[in-house]
Amino acid sequence: RLICGPNTIDVEITPIWKLLIKEVLNPFYIFQLFSVCLWFSEDYKEYAFAIIIMSITSIALTVYDLREQSVKLHHLVESHNSITVSVCGRRAGIQELESRFLVPGDLLILTGNKVQMPCDAILIDGSCVVDEGMLTGESIPVTKTPLPKMESSMPWKTQSEADYKRHVLFCGTEVIQAKGACSGTVRAVVLQTGFNTAKGDLVRSILYPKPMNFKLYRDAIRFLLCLVGTATIGMIYTLCVYVLNGEPPEEVVKKALDVITIAVPPALPAALTTGIIYAQKRLKKRGIFCISPQRINVCGQLNLVCFDKTGTLTRDGLDLWGAVPCDRSGFQEVHSFVSGRSLPWGPLCAAMASCHSLILLDGTIQGDPLDLKMFEATTWVRSCSADDLRSFFNARATQ
Repeated sequence: RLICGPNTIDVEITPIWKLLIKEVLNPFYIFQLFSVCLWFSEDYKEYAFAIIIMSITSIALTVYDLREQSVKLHHLVESHNSITVSVCGRRAGIQELESRFLVPGDLLILTGNKVQMPCDAILIDGSCVVDEGMLTGESIPVTKTPLPKMESSMPWKTQSEADYKRHVLFCGTEVIQAKGACSGTVRAVVLQTGFNTAKGDLVRSILYPKPMNFKLYRDAIRFLLCLVGTATIGMIYTLCVYVLNGEPPEEVVKKALDVITIAVPPALPAALTTGIIYAQKRLKKRGIFCISPQRINVCGQLNLVCFDKTGTLTRDGLDLWGAVPCDRSGFQEVHSFVSGRSLPWGPLCAAMASCHSLILLDGTIQGDPLDLKMFEATTWVRSCSADDLRSFFNARATQ
């Protein structure tokens, strides 16, 4: 426990003073401060006061939004740290333990349904039905099977190859059904804790996103460099003209610096911040977090979004029209399910009724939509009760 640390995902709420300093030290606002001081020295107060009010308002709104989203993210992750689990010890037996004290190697006992996984664990006994919607976005329950017992010194992930994920219960997912083998217990060994888990990786990617290197920012820097270059040329020209005309040195410096404030508009950051804040408000109404507001400007360039999943823009369900049985290396006539005729018993019917990953959860069959449609077409019934199976076969025999 001293080596691995507590099994917690602590998201620090950023203090207001840190957010304020980070925002105020923006180069644009520093340039605004320089411009305002120059205008006050020239007794140009009205526009200077307007810029000050706009800047203070935009800074305050930005800090408020960032603080609010930081607090919401903290509360969203905080529930992970207050879960009670059953742990099997070598000497103490099964005991209740807070999830924050879990370490890799602990043996978890999964009892009952609707269990929130507080860590990454590998299933060694029993089977589980897990909702991984928090990680993958898929609403279809996933069946987890125990790690096969192999007489080998190779790592378990190497043995399982690409299918290793079907043995792992990921942190943040919900175990909606746990079923032991031969009326035994469902056991899992803790693999990763804290920020090393799948949920920890997700939270870390939100807190520390990859730096952007988009064409928009490269073009923006080039544009600003062009403005600075233009301002430098104008400043040199102004210096030459005023010096040749014999103007006082103070007046020459002020007029030369005025050229810079004209070439690079001081109200630009306030205008950009106002647009970003308005966009954040619209995202907030949709329940979307944004802790990196500068990415909103990049998203403003998008004019086409492609979705790669059926069900995002198309309908979720599938309808089974028919099946083509195969016998003696040849296809038979198409059996249409639209007519309402049941599929006669045979290899095809047996495969459709048994080769699937459907589960019975609270009396309702759940699983992949295509598997569900195929199973429904067979008119068979899935049940875990011997009495239900007996009554079903009796009913089939009397037909």
